[in-house]
Amino acid sequence: MCRVVPGIDTGSEDIYVLKNGLALITSGMNVAALGFTMDPSALTWRGHIYLFDFNQPNANVTELSILGSFDQTDFRPHGISVWEERTQTTVFVVNHKHQHDSIEVFSFNEKMKSLHYLRTFTDSRMTSVNDVVAVGTNTFYFTNDGYNKQFFKRFLERFLKFPWGNVVYYDGNTGWGQVVIPRSLEPNGINQSPDGRFIYVSSPVVGALTVYERQPDYSLKPIQVIDLYTSPDNVYVDSSSGDLWFGCHLISYQTMLHFQDFRQPSASQVLHIQLKSKTAPYSYDIREAYVDDGKQISGSSVAAYYNNQLLIGSVTHKLVHCQVLAF
Repeated sequence: MCRVVPGIDTGSEDIYVLKNGLALITSGMNVAALGFTMDPSALTWRGHIYLFDFNQPNANVTELSILGSFDQTDFRPHGISVWEERTQTTVFVVNHKHQHDSIEVFSFNEKMKSLHYLRTFTDSRMTSVNDVVAVGTNTFYFTNDGYNKQFFKRFLERFLKFPWGNVVYYDGNTGWGQVVIPRSLEPNGINQSPDGRFIYVSSPVVGALTVYERQPDYSLKPIQVIDLYTSPDNVYVDSSSGDLWFGCHLISYQTMLHFQDFRQPSASQVLHIQLKSKTAPYSYDIREAYVDDGKQISGSSVAAYYNNQLLIGSVTHKLVHCQVLAF
């Protein structure tokens, strides 16, 4: 049983669920920043972070206010990650600014339903940032899904399958960073296992998830490739079971047409990887948990699971909530 959650019409590209069941959702992404032709209506969009409470699933989303000296007119959020501590919840958000990409850092106040701006990270290695995963209060990995942003150059980069993307580790305490996965073919979503030992990177072009093991020097050692035979976007990790969930673009050409004209539907798909072992290389089962022709939700980009519920986000469309009755 699934329903469209009212209140979001400018996408819900990425979702992070806190341990208490509160979900933070990015909305208002700039698709043109990824080298796609964008529906002109998106030019007027503003970026937002929304809150959804899995404990009150029939309630709608709430927009989080952003406090502090932050320019909200230049906010087009994409990937999101959170570092939870007892005294502070730190939120990392990929931002496609007009001039360059950055990673914005906020402190989340649950009681006030607000984000307090802390800092902005910029770096010459942030060429085309897609997603981020926090591994400390000021440390994180991020993916660059390519090199070029101009439409024709990026089209050639994709069409010819040039491996010009990468994954970067960044220490915000010192400003030091290093490319830990060079020459990668459009790395997209990035996340980590509940114990932080393994890093997961998805690629919609390759149609697979790669599992890496973190090393003492912050480099990543490839351990396993899991073929998904679809185009996975973000990878969500269930903190309880360690299982993986993906929002996928089932028919890629439909996705590109949808970005050009939001009236054109794009088929959506959710995959669930049930892990059968506790360490990589994993044994696993892959299941299709949801599929839609694009009329309920177009361009699914993320699927967040919590307490027998599923929240499905999209790049530029709606947000869908499902009760998982049997699976």
